[in-house]
Formats: sequence, structure tokens, C-alpha cells
Amino acid sequence: MTANFTPLITALEDAPILKNELCRVFHGRGHSVEALSHINLDFYPPSLFLVSYDEIDEQTLSELTNVVWQWAQKNQPELITSLVYQQRAGVQSQNTVVYGQLPNPHVVTENGIRFLVDLQSRQNTGIFPDMRSGREFVMANSKHGKVLNLFSYTCGFSLAAMQGGADHVMNMDMSKGVLKVGKQNHQLNGFERGVSFLPHDILKSFGKLKKAAPFDLIIVDPPSFQKGSFILTKDYQKVLRRLPELLCDTTQLLLCANSPELGEDAFKALINENTQGAIEFVERLAPTERFIEVDSDKSLKALVYKTSQIPA
Repeated sequence: MTANFTPLITALEDAPILKNELCRVFHGRGHSVEALSHINLDFYPPSLFLVSYDEIDEQTLSELTNVVWQWAQKNQPELITSLVYQQRAGVQSQNTVVYGQLPNPHVVTENGIRFLVDLQSRQNTGIFPDMRSGREFVMANSKHGKVLNLFSYTCGFSLAAMQGGADHVMNMDMSKGVLKVGKQNHQLNGFERGVSFLPHDILKSFGKLKKAAPFDLIIVDPPSFQKGSFILTKDYQKVLRRLPELLCDTTQLLLCANSPELGEDAFKALINENTQGAIEFVERLAPTERFIEVDSDKSLKALVYKTSQIPA
């Protein structure tokens, strides 16, 4: 075995594969192993999903995939039946099934919730493993609540809210494609009542949101960059400025940012500057298990706020 790949094998041995749930196996992007800082490895049962953010030459890639696959075949051949490699260097990502065959449809579970995923045709798989702690927060704080899920993507937060007993969840995302998958996810879990899906540009749709307000829980989890629609460092403040219109006295908010360029203090300052004293900071959620980060400022920021009890 090539010595450089030893941390990957150690991570595989430590990973909760036997739970047969979505999980991160190795978080190279956290820079805890600098030589492998371009590599992530996830388990989307029954597949291992290997991602490189740098180009890898054919020989090294062959050695890397072979090392991972040989471990899987020796140790968990019944639970791990395929290996997919995603090359994310450059503009276009490329996904290749290196070993085995993927199920179709491909469904993974997390905390009893089922999610449709796609490891072959898209850069993003349909769920972000690093946001598990956020989904757990939402599940624990949604009972009998009215929930607003902005930039909802495939509605993972909505599924968590419904699992947690929410009365209603409103999902808004400008992409009809991801909302269609979101609807399928709800059907998959039997959550077909008390959920709405709005395919609108959030920056142009606050009138609709204000009519539906107030909300008990608001989730804002935008992309860092979405060409032609949203740039986090330029557009987040536009959303923040309108949030005070959507609150009740007990509203909780989960405000997220996943840009390495925006540190925690800068993110808090951005929130404070644009919410007119209407909300106050509660806590930063702990990272999801196995997302070890050397610099927490460069990692996912999931900040909990609540309606301020001090007059604005």
C-alpha cells in the first residue's frame, strides 16, 4: 500500500460503516492531513464516494482507488458494493463509477430520513453530509412549528422539520429541478401534507414570505456562489435586511455560510449590521462528526439566532 494513503485506510477503519447511513469517512478538506487536503471520502450506502479537488494523474488515481476498493472488499463487501470517483478540479466536475454498480434509484438514510441522491450526473449529490448537525438542530426545534426553508435545494431541512413534528414547512428555491427532487424526498418519507414548494427567486419574493409570516423557525442556507443568481458576499445582506419582517417573539433562526473567505466574526458582523437589532446570537452549532477542521473560520458556519428580547 502506498504510504500516503494510510490516513484514508485509518479513516475507513474508524468510520461508522456498520450503521449503513450517510457519513463522511475522510475529511481531507479540513487540512488535518496536508498531503491529502484535496481528498474527501464519503459513504453513500452502498457506495463509497471519493472526491478530489485537484487533478490526479492516472497512475496515482489507480493506486488510490485500488487501495480504497481493496479495503472495502476485504472488510465490508456486503455493505460497500461500489466506488465512485468525482474529479472536481477545473470548471466541470466528472463522475466515474470505478467499481461495482449503483442502485437506481439511489436512496440513503440519515436519522431515519430517506434521501434520493445522484452520484453520477451532478457535482452536488442531493444532500450535503456536513450539514447533518444543522438538520439535527432543525429536527429538535420544529415540533408544532411553522418553518421557512430558504435556498431549500432538495429540502433536507424540510424533511428534518417534518420528522421533528413541524405543522408546516415552506420551501423556497429558484430551481424547479431541485424542488422536484425535494417533493420526491417528501413522498419517499410520507411527508405529503403541510409542505409547500415555491420556485421563486428569494431576493424578489419577500412579498409572498411576508404574507405567510410569522415563522417559528427560519433557515437560510444559500450557495456561496450561483452564477447569475446569488453571490454570498454580495447578496446575503439583502436577505438579512428582510428577515425582521418575518419574525414572531419566539422565532429561532439557523443562518449558514459555507464560504472559506467569510470567517465567523465577519459573518456575525454581517448579520448584526443588516438585521436592525431584531435578532440576537445564541450559538454556533458544533461541526458534524468526522468533519475535523484545522481552521474553523474556513469551515461551515451554522449560527443559531433568536428574536431579540431587547427593543431594537
